[in-house]
Amino acid sequence: MSEMRDVAIIGGGPGGSTTANLLAQAGRRVVLFERERFPRFHIGESLLPHNVRIFDRLGIASRLQRSFMEKWGVEFISSDGALRRLFHFDEAVDPRYPMCFQVPRSEFDLLLLEEASRRGCEVHQEAEVRAVEQAPDGSWLLRVAEGGATRDCTARFLVDASGRDGVLARARGLRDMDPGQRRAAIFAHFRGVPRRPGRDAGNIVIVLMRDGWFWVIPFSDGRTSVGVVADGRRIGEQGGPPEAALDRAIARCPAAFQLMQHAERVSPVYATSDWTYNSRGIAGRGYLLVGDAAAFIDPVFSTGVLLAMSSGEMAASILDASLRNGEIPASIQADYERRVTRHVRGYRRMVDTFYSRAFAQLCFFPARRLRLPGGVLNLLAGDMDPAWRVRWRLEVFYRIAALYQRFDVGPRVELSGVFEGSESPDSSRRAPPSAIGREQDETRV
Repeated sequence: MSEMRDVAIIGGGPGGSTTANLLAQAGRRVVLFERERFPRFHIGESLLPHNVRIFDRLGIASRLQRSFMEKWGVEFISSDGALRRLFHFDEAVDPRYPMCFQVPRSEFDLLLLEEASRRGCEVHQEAEVRAVEQAPDGSWLLRVAEGGATRDCTARFLVDASGRDGVLARARGLRDMDPGQRRAAIFAHFRGVPRRPGRDAGNIVIVLMRDGWFWVIPFSDGRTSVGVVADGRRIGEQGGPPEAALDRAIARCPAAFQLMQHAERVSPVYATSDWTYNSRGIAGRGYLLVGDAAAFIDPVFSTGVLLAMSSGEMAASILDASLRNGEIPASIQADYERRVTRHVRGYRRMVDTFYSRAFAQLCFFPARRLRLPGGVLNLLAGDMDPAWRVRWRLEVFYRIAALYQRFDVGPRVELSGVFEGSESPDSSRRAPPSAIGREQDETRV
């Protein structure tokens, strides 16, 4: 029989690595199984300022400062390029954390995993958990395929941080997809995408369209991540490979075309879909679901890494105490589930507002008298448990958005429909060149 560990963690992404790091710091015997070999490409490259508090706990804040592009704000641009609005996180009502980082996830995730290993976690890469079983005493048996062989691992507690794979969530049928939020994304890395000067060079740019949006995320090495998100069926109707779909979307959106007209693609084009789901039973006897294994929402506000790492932090605290007590009390399970669900719902409400007509109206013509943008910026900076002075401003923002949507009032913002039909007035534009490997100095605006 294999040695009994205190905690077994499935998945080495930000949620799993955070849980492993903090438990190892507490002296617990932790083993982590990651199916892939890091570094590996991953989506979710823009981080939120409130992540900095967790970086400090993990002991990696200074390394991130040295390695990655600083992100001080977010800029929204209308699809025709006529309207632009730049928001800085230090304009928030409660600006405790005004800056974070833009990170190639291959480098960032590797840094987190290596730090967990350095703290004392036993890390296994290219190790796939094929099955999980719970014994009558509540402990766990994991069947792991690694190095061409299969072996068993036993642990007192289990953390499922396996992301969209959701090893335990799928095995127990806990996951519910949201049929109304089945969007898809197509994305790649480029060089030659213009940036603002100074500290604003690291801002994320979001181009709003009638039927989707673009992200533009700059990295410190000169590359820029560019992707488009829209209804998965609309993207599928375009036909052709992902490369053609991304080029076509850029060509049809005037603001995106302006940004990308001198850009060169330096990575493959990736595609992914099925953005939104929730899980029942986020916590249970002897286990916790962390990060994307518990829930996933549209990535427009870059919430994925923060939700994963914050739930991983909570999971580590709960399991450290539970190892002393012998079990996770039912009240603690319920509290963990409530907190994770509350954080997801808080962002889900803003995501739903983003996809309404009212968001563009309030974004480009903000009501500054009550400092409503400052309240919204607190949420967008990652303040998941805001103070009352933030909460009431958010509630007023949502009520105004609902009125704009219901009665069709407010400033008019005309947005292009990039995926509406097979042709568009902009379809004759020359798509930006997409030859992989061509290098070009980055221009500045």
